[in-house]
Amino acid sequence: MSSISTNEVSISLKGQGWQLAQHTLGRDPKFFIPCPQKAGEEVISSRNVLFANSWLSSTLQLAELSPEKITVKVEKRITKKVEIIPVLLLTYKPGYDLVSSIMIEPDSVEISGPESLVNDVSIINTNTLSLENLENETSFILKLKEPKFLRLSTDECSIKLNVQKIVDKSFENIPVKTTNIPSRYELNLSPQTVTVVLRGGINILSKIKDEDIEAYVRFQQALNDSTGSIEPNIEIPKFTSIIDLRPKRLEYIIKQY
Repeated sequence: MSSISTNEVSISLKGQGWQLAQHTLGRDPKFFIPCPQKAGEEVISSRNVLFANSWLSSTLQLAELSPEKITVKVEKRITKKVEIIPVLLLTYKPGYDLVSSIMIEPDSVEISGPESLVNDVSIINTNTLSLENLENETSFILKLKEPKFLRLSTDECSIKLNVQKIVDKSFENIPVKTTNIPSRYELNLSPQTVTVVLRGGINILSKIKDEDIEAYVRFQQALNDSTGSIEPNIEIPKFTSIIDLRPKRLEYIIKQY
């Protein structure tokens, strides 16, 4: 089913007080409609489907039923897989932050339902969760928001947040490589090493070695330069950032043989 003309019906019943009380006190009655068995749009008479609602006992008299007709549309069912997107409102204690991508398991879900509705869905969101003053690794379960008329292969996912204390760390004497040097040319740098100061999670930085940081200049940079110095390119591990680079620019000499 891809659409229905109303989400509820209003029923007026007549009967003895104790019989009526059975249907109103502490109950949440549902009005059942047999789903059409073929694709297309069908108009259903509300009165003609009373047989599907056994809770309406024969001792009660139907006085009024509104709406009288309910329009239902049925389509071919299809299935596809879409990405799960967590909806999170996060704040961290001063000096702490998220140091990696949010980990989601599963990270996708199969949706099935009417073709037109499934084709319009590209992601499934979780329910919104707000967490404050985070300072440690945190895991939790979140329910998925299930769109109307669609079914999901799972209704929840587990989420893990890698939160760590944020610190700075210096990596000294990182060699600067020269790349893309044409034959019969030489590119000499001064100095030939740099100091890189990284910021990131304390556990991440503690595992980073000098060889995990790559510094280099391309020959074309020097060829195109008119100032006499060039800025090295720095590649660093994921989930870290460069706070300082010393020196920021390198002098160079191009030699041709």
